[in-house]
Amino acid sequence: MTGSSGSGYGGGFRDTAVACDALVIETQISSPKADVIKDLVRGAILNVALAQVGGVSTVVLTHQGQVAGGIADPSVQRLRECLAQGTQYSATVRTVNGGLVTVRIAPVPGT
Repeated sequence: MTGSSGSGYGGGFRDTAVACDALVIETQISSPKADVIKDLVRGAILNVALAQVGGVSTVVLTHQGQVAGGIADPSVQRLRECLAQGTQYSATVRTVNGGLVTVRIAPVPGT
């Protein structure tokens, strides 16, 4: 196993070390759009994409062409990098509880 090239203290896992084809994130949809998430059910598949919002690249989840919300997870920077490099991801709805929707984001096989 190789050492870290970074400086400073701390230990544990850094998302930048995760290969794009192995990056999996379990998180909630942030800023959910009520008119889109009302149709979501457990097992629904959402698209994961980059979008420009106010000149900033952000990760959005879409359902049937409409933005369902975004991602506010500590791993979002790595996800953004992987998307920019061409890795495709999908998000599977795990739970829906009113406006709270949890998803599992994972690479699309073969991309």
